[in-house]
Amino acid sequence: MKLLKYSIVNAAFIVVMSAVYSFLFIFTSNHIEFLRLLSHADTLQSAFWNWWSDFIRAGNMRYIGYIMIILTLAIMVFMFIKPKKKYDEYQISIISRSLIIAGILSVLMIPVIMILLLSDPSYVIETIFLFAAVQWLGVLLSDMIYVIKY
Repeated sequence: MKLLKYSIVNAAFIVVMSAVYSFLFIFTSNHIEFLRLLSHADTLQSAFWNWWSDFIRAGNMRYIGYIMIILTLAIMVFMFIKPKKKYDEYQISIISRSLIIAGILSVLMIPVIMILLLSDPSYVIETIFLFAAVQWLGVLLSDMIYVIKY
């Protein structure tokens, strides 16, 4: 955790992970093989899941990727506007806790996704993309608040 005292390490981590997530969302948004794997429209009695499936099928996942890129650029702008400094122990604690929480959530979702796949593969892709979007957008928003505040 000693590397976290440098703000550039936080920036590098955010940029790399945002690039991976945004590429995934933008690339798969209109990919024909990916769209064939989605569940058929209106197969559940849940308006939310039917709407989310239609949202993905329409290729709108690219907008979530664009939002991730915009948030990452905003974080970088705020980081570079402020004078470069080393973080103290309190700030390192906040950053490390947020990264640990995001990592634990990702690790805990692996068995849940496996159970979903084994029990009923319907809407698994939609669930995975919803989790990924909420999880990484949450990390970006919390990092944005952190960068603005400190």
